[in-house]
Amino acid sequence: MRPISPLDLRRSLGRILDEASTGQRFLIERDHRPIAALVSVEDATSLDEGPDERRERRRRALDRLAALGDRMLEAHPEGPDAVTALRLERRRDDSIDG
Repeated sequence: MRPISPLDLRRSLGRILDEASTGQRFLIERDHRPIAALVSVEDATSLDEGPDERRERRRRALDRLAALGDRMLEAHPEGPDAVTALRLERRRDDSIDG
């Protein structure tokens, strides 16, 4: 977590919110004492999860990883190198987002 003061927060709220939305975490301190934290919505949601929801979210993440591995093996039976794997994944993400 990156420490900031309330004054820093007021001066740069837009930039700090942009950074928080991408996963950067902020620890807001007054007189070098923590008073609050600023995190992304995803991080805040995971804080409110119960054990069953957390387990289900992890299971879904593992399923997505397994599916990615299957796609990589289909596209490259000999196995892609790391650069090729990243390019294929980015291309897939771009086609989903676009």
